[in-house]
Amino acid sequence: MAHFRTGTIVGSLCCLTLASCTAIEHGRELQQAQQRMDEATGRRPSWAVDTPLGELAVPPGGEVTLDTAINLALTSNRVLRADIEVIGQAKAELVQAGLLSNPMLSVMLRFPEAGGRTSLDFGLVKDFADLWLIPSRKRAAQSMLQQKLLAFTDNAVGLLRDVSTTYVMLQYLDRAIELQVENLEVLRQAIDVAQARLRSGGATQLDVNLLEARRLQGELDLLQMRDARRTTQLGLLRLMGTSRASADWRPTPLPLEQPDESLGEEALVDWGLQRRLDSGERMARRGIPGRNIAADTARASIANGQLSAPEIEPRSTRRAERSQEIDFVLGPVIEVPLPIFDQNQAQIAKAQYRARELHERYSELEQRTVEQIRSTLVTRQTAAKRREIYQASLLPVQQSNLQVAETAYQTGKETVLTVLLAQQDLIQTRLGLAGAIRDELTATANLERELGGRLPRNDEIASDNAAGPQRSAHNETDP
Repeated sequence: MAHFRTGTIVGSLCCLTLASCTAIEHGRELQQAQQRMDEATGRRPSWAVDTPLGELAVPPGGEVTLDTAINLALTSNRVLRADIEVIGQAKAELVQAGLLSNPMLSVMLRFPEAGGRTSLDFGLVKDFADLWLIPSRKRAAQSMLQQKLLAFTDNAVGLLRDVSTTYVMLQYLDRAIELQVENLEVLRQAIDVAQARLRSGGATQLDVNLLEARRLQGELDLLQMRDARRTTQLGLLRLMGTSRASADWRPTPLPLEQPDESLGEEALVDWGLQRRLDSGERMARRGIPGRNIAADTARASIANGQLSAPEIEPRSTRRAERSQEIDFVLGPVIEVPLPIFDQNQAQIAKAQYRARELHERYSELEQRTVEQIRSTLVTRQTAAKRREIYQASLLPVQQSNLQVAETAYQTGKETVLTVLLAQQDLIQTRLGLAGAIRDELTATANLERELGGRLPRNDEIASDNAAGPQRSAHNETDP
């Protein structure tokens, strides 16, 4: 009978175990991340549980576009792929929060000291406090999962910024190397002219030495530029998740013209604040061992008030009682803590202080977000102003100086050295213009990062202001 009931218990536990098995998939959460990324940046990467690694395919022209670099990074960057697994862990925690804790099964084998039948006890204990704790645990786990999703999307937006700024730096270095090569060629021509004038007595050795020193410094600058380009390209390959790929490719040329985006500071701050992604009784067996005459005598004497002999039962009677033995006692046990010493006042106060702390930290985050948006916007506006000065004023002046020098040389008023120096100044101005464009593009990428993904259009700002209250209410209920 004991073996049969034991098998029944074990079988029931196995059935409950199989019934509680839950498949854990986080594909739905990755689709939510794709949707958030699409809303934030206008890009919808192919995120899946087992996203295959991408490879850098260099087109025949040898140019890799920024879109290619970004798309490859969003699927193959190792840090971002690790964050996908973090979402899976949070989903597993959510599933775990909805499960009842396992009951405790105990088996006790006891041997009576005075002999007799062996006692085999079973215990099955389950704490049913999970029944009212599970909803709270699931809400906490769901909030943590949403936090991981937001953090993952925010990291993806940050990765997009890193790829964009690194790509812009690579574009600038290509342009800088090109202009530096032209500058060195001009200096070589100037040195040849100065040496010819030295031989004819029209120049001094100091003129030649000064030009030679400028050329050597230019050679050193070119070495540093090429080293920086190589390092920047390798860093971009790492961000793209293809650090072992060939470096025999180049980015697209640095754009010389930038779109005019006249967006107000206040509108951008409001846009960024709305869209940033930064919260049973154990079974008792009654055995009848062999008679203990001394103990039975003591019990009988106490019951009769005088020394009495114990009652002697025949073997048949003892056998009948043994056949009516109770093998199992089943029944629940309810244990409820009494709030006598600890009435949870400290925990309630702690929760209140924690809520106020989080409110203040949220306010500080808002303050910091506003500061970063405004500071980045100032940097971008300054870089745009520099670009405008280069393009509208300084570059035309240097071009005019070169034309004047060439005209003076053709009329014999100036030597070719003046032409070469004017040409060198023009090249340096072009390099300064490229630096201003680089800074503006970098500031634009940083501003998009602070705004939560991208720069808004004027029509989006207008429609967002018109539907402000409704959008805020929607954001509060959006999981």
